[in-house]
Amino acid sequence: MGMDAKIINAFLTEGINTFQDMFNIGPQNKEPHLLDIHAGHPWEISGLLGVTGEIKGIVAFRLHKILANKMLELSGLKCKPEDYEDMAVGLVSEFTNIISGHAVTALSQYKMDISPPFCVMGHNHMIAWPKNYPVIAIPFVTSYGPFEVDVCFK
Repeated sequence: MGMDAKIINAFLTEGINTFQDMFNIGPQNKEPHLLDIHAGHPWEISGLLGVTGEIKGIVAFRLHKILANKMLELSGLKCKPEDYEDMAVGLVSEFTNIISGHAVTALSQYKMDISPPFCVMGHNHMIAWPKNYPVIAIPFVTSYGPFEVDVCFK
């Protein structure tokens, strides 16, 4: 198994485990595939973070608002209706951070650090992926809608 497969498997496994642990939802993963970064996409929110060290890259946790709202509801965090969107976005950032932290721990044979996460939102929003490096999409389905973990490493 090459480095790419190890990285993909770490994020795939942690995507499932972390989602299950935090929200008690068991996502099913579908076949990872190469992402066409020039094609449009359906996602409304992307939680992003950078990875530095021996392996460099970007990880994106991508989903629809309906699933982000369900995650917030299931997390048990209480908030005022006017703070709901900010809280949901904060939770997406936190989830991106946790899944990446767990994946980096699972890949501890490589020296890596992760940057603080941030979110990009909006219909068909753009992510500036590193040029000339493949982006692997790992799709998941849940009873509240799909999500995707996209990884790009050089």
